[in-house]
Amino acid sequence: MFSEDFYLDIEKIHIAHEFILDRVHRCEYPYGRSHYGLVYVLNGKAEYRFFAGDRITITDGDILFLSPNCAYSIVTEKEFKHYTVNFDIHEDSSNLNALGQPYCLLQGKKLEQIERTLKELVGAWSLKKAGYEMRSTGYLYELLSQFYFEFMVEQNSMFYQRLLPAKEYIEQHFKYPVTLEQLAFVCNMSVTNFRREWKKIYSQAPMQYRDSIRLYYAKEYLKSGYYTITEVAKRCGFDDVSYFVRFFKQRTGVTPGDFKKIF
Repeated sequence: MFSEDFYLDIEKIHIAHEFILDRVHRCEYPYGRSHYGLVYVLNGKAEYRFFAGDRITITDGDILFLSPNCAYSIVTEKEFKHYTVNFDIHEDSSNLNALGQPYCLLQGKKLEQIERTLKELVGAWSLKKAGYEMRSTGYLYELLSQFYFEFMVEQNSMFYQRLLPAKEYIEQHFKYPVTLEQLAFVCNMSVTNFRREWKKIYSQAPMQYRDSIRLYYAKEYLKSGYYTITEVAKRCGFDDVSYFVRFFKQRTGVTPGDFKKIF
């Protein structure tokens, strides 16, 4: 179980990729893993059979955190498509044994923010462009933070469920103007109570969460090469292109034009 001060100091990423496992492939760690690992299921189903006795089945949208040295095998009936990230942490990392168990599972959710971050990580790792290791490590820190947050949210599920309508509203309407009053209304809460509970659960303002979604889609549109910067700005909810350029550079360190050239 994670403790309140859970922290991992990342030393090295060994692999970050999208992989398909089927009955033709065999995957097992009879003597235990060598690294920490994260598995996010894109499509399919697999059973993890831990040699210590546990058996868990994971499917679309589930994310699994695996500790080093846990021994297991994976059994699939059909195609099992997933993201995998294997990494090491420094031996003197704070709270090295924070899990206290071989794995930790977030099940039954489709965590769009985690999937977006994993896609960014895998993309950066696959391209192998200058600075890719540093960029990939940054994404992994963000990913671990999101995973930890979602895990802790499960411990406070009552508050999370109350705020879920606002979270979904932001994700579906990120390109449009939104107010605290609207978000509080969809949760049937007062603005004061909504603001307090949201900050307690998400540790950021609702508009910061919306901006993180806008930034993700801006990157995706720019990388596609199909849209001009003006078109990307409009698709992400910015009527003022100059403001969009400032917004993008402030959060990435480069202008949309320079980002577009990278891809």
